[in-house]
Amino acid sequence: MSTVNRSIVAAVFQDDSQAQQAMADLQNAGFTDDQIRYSVHKGGAGILDALMGLGFAQDQANYYNSEFMAGRTVVTVNAGDRQQEAYDILMRNGAYDWNSRTGQTASAGNYTQTAQTDYGSNYTQTPTTEGEQKVRLREEQLQAQKQQVQAGEVGIHKDVVTEEKTLNVPVSREEVYIERNPVSGTVPADTPIGEGGEETYKVPVREEQVNVTKQPVVTEEIGVGKRTVQDSQQFSDTVKREEARINRTGDVNVEGAPEDNTSTNQ
Repeated sequence: MSTVNRSIVAAVFQDDSQAQQAMADLQNAGFTDDQIRYSVHKGGAGILDALMGLGFAQDQANYYNSEFMAGRTVVTVNAGDRQQEAYDILMRNGAYDWNSRTGQTASAGNYTQTAQTDYGSNYTQTPTTEGEQKVRLREEQLQAQKQQVQAGEVGIHKDVVTEEKTLNVPVSREEVYIERNPVSGTVPADTPIGEGGEETYKVPVREEQVNVTKQPVVTEEIGVGKRTVQDSQQFSDTVKREEARINRTGDVNVEGAPEDNTSTNQ
């Protein structure tokens, strides 16, 4: 792990997309943009002065600057007390550092030798016991990153609509009726007919009248809210993986090696 006294972790990527994925994983792990520096060569000056300013030793700064000038991506992380976590994230995404390139590791007594392909470290040989070596095979895995985007907008407004309505109201009115019934008998003699002039009787006739007014009332209530629903989307991409091919020279028995990945050199 390449670090300096200010807890800077540095790594190199041959594939810039792997560097982008590593930065996304660092951010998901809680590292901020201020802690992560991403340097990709697009022509122009190198990053030697910037590395020296971060506290790298001259040989380490020269190494990372030469990788940068060769067109590779250099990512540095001000990890604080989370150096190992940042280092693991970078390495998991296909990075390598100054230690793995110069045959040194943080633990004494061992070394790491790394061969390269066109997309990063191909295998790592770590001597463990005499006559035994381990080859680590890797493969690319798809990882999905989710972010919130606006998919649409719902607006609700009120329109005034005019329509004709009819209201039936029962009303009452008075009408005059006349009943004529024959009677018999006499009137007093002291009341001659025709005296006193003509007589007029008035009967008031009434009816109900309707006054119509308009008053707004609430007829409906609309509630608007949002809820989260789960859906599934499927993505496909081409990934690479490493397979071990065993090359034999002469009559050598290789125990446990698959036949289809074994070739013999005469």
